[in-house]
Amino acid sequence: GYCKKLLKYKPKIPSLLKISAVEAAEEIVTANKLGPVVFVAPELGRWSTVGGLGVMVDELTIGLAGLGEDIYVISPYYNKNRKGEVGYLAKDQAGFTYKNNVIVKAAGATYELGVHVGKVSGVNLVFLHHEQLFPAPYPEGTAAMVLRQIVVFCKASLEFLCAEKLIPSVVVTNDWFTGLVAAYHKAGAFGDTFKNTTFFHIFHNLQEAYEGRIYPGPGEGTMDGIHQLPTWMVVDPYWAVHIVNPSRCATLCSDQWATVSPSYLQEILATSPLSSILKSHPKPFAYPNGIPVKARLKKLHDQAGPDHLTAKKKLQQKYFKFDDIDDTIPVFAFVGRIVAQKGVNLICEAAEHLINKYNGKIQIIVGGPANRRDPYAASCAVSMEYLAGKYPKSFWAAPNDFFLDGSIVNLGADFGMMPSAFEPGGIVQHEFFVGGTPVIAFKTGGLKDSVFEFQWDTNEGNGFLLDAHNRGAFIYAVERAYGTYLDKQKYKILRENSFKSTMDGAKVTREWCKEFYRSVSYTHLTLPTIPLVQISVVAGSAKK
Repeated sequence: GYCKKLLKYKPKIPSLLKISAVEAAEEIVTANKLGPVVFVAPELGRWSTVGGLGVMVDELTIGLAGLGEDIYVISPYYNKNRKGEVGYLAKDQAGFTYKNNVIVKAAGATYELGVHVGKVSGVNLVFLHHEQLFPAPYPEGTAAMVLRQIVVFCKASLEFLCAEKLIPSVVVTNDWFTGLVAAYHKAGAFGDTFKNTTFFHIFHNLQEAYEGRIYPGPGEGTMDGIHQLPTWMVVDPYWAVHIVNPSRCATLCSDQWATVSPSYLQEILATSPLSSILKSHPKPFAYPNGIPVKARLKKLHDQAGPDHLTAKKKLQQKYFKFDDIDDTIPVFAFVGRIVAQKGVNLICEAAEHLINKYNGKIQIIVGGPANRRDPYAASCAVSMEYLAGKYPKSFWAAPNDFFLDGSIVNLGADFGMMPSAFEPGGIVQHEFFVGGTPVIAFKTGGLKDSVFEFQWDTNEGNGFLLDAHNRGAFIYAVERAYGTYLDKQKYKILRENSFKSTMDGAKVTREWCKEFYRSVSYTHLTLPTIPLVQISVVAGSAKK
């Protein structure tokens, strides 16, 4: 389309400059390049992922780099990773190196952070290290300590960019831990350094417990001495209690905000305590999560086997001590954190009833660790240990251990289970879908955008939905799934539908990339800098 516009360009001077259409197109692309895009994230990929945020940012940035964009990610280098290892960056295959230090002043103190850099899949990675401030992802602590962590990380991220003379076209912040980044620019802490930068905030989860609310202790007031921002940016004066809210700050100070599914966007606009300020942005963006299908298929093949039954055999042999596969028994699997959001209690409450109903001809795997300091997780852990002990051929869980067989489960399970009480976007459903595995899910957020009830009359749908988040609705969904499994022809169609419904990360990346361009108002065509008069198509250039 750009080339067609240029071919209509009317020569106005005698001399003719001939260039190929390909050369013209290449110069147009170069002239309209977005420029550096810097993601600031509290978790990332294999180094510090806790939930979907770390996965989404990792895969999106790799996808953007694959499109030729100049991509950076700034994240904390935690003293210990999720496995409790220290010095994990030094051991990483990417070969990270220590670069220098950045110095940040906050709350009357000076903090010196080590900068460690590397490049993975075309993405420039920057990890900021401070042993006391960043001991582990999302550490517990006093209100002052948590706020200090946020302040230092947000300031240090911008300080690093200044030191490198790296001025982004877009800074993409992610969730509450990065919520003050845009504010330090808007409040003038860095002068006009970032005056041409668009600040773009992604809410991966905006439930009240995930806003990052900080409750000041007695005598701490609004904690202005720590965050050093105008109070109104971080505290809503009309709320009954003073709460320092980094998500409020991100909403007020960012140029644009987005979230991870269209349904969740509508949910938070309608129900979030921050809805009034969210609505101040006229065109917030949302797009579903996805996964890199080609790479994930290779991973499934390498780790799980060539097909569903091969992977299922591995599951039954390893977790239920079978000698060989028994395909008359359907395997239902959950993979994820044992936290209230994920609805694991529904699995625990329903499991014994289902095992007895089907006379042991059902197998349930719950893969994921439980933090026993959390009452919810501790309760689930006790239930899972009871079930695994009483029904070893039908129920498996190891709540004290990390679960490492996600790929085998994604391909080998007959059904994935996602009974999340809320799920803004969700990636796990697509990890099941790419293995051809249908999903049982509660109708919420991004799940209702991607999981659809299987219809026997039309053979449409890729799973089974809970209309209510309770034990009865979960049991009913499992019963519908079980009934479909017994009809091998219907179940075959269901698996085919599931695979076809996988959201490819390549499509997701393109949509986010278009939104970043739109957000910096790239709405016009920049003509080549050559004094172009006429374009002639050089022989062979069309093939190129």
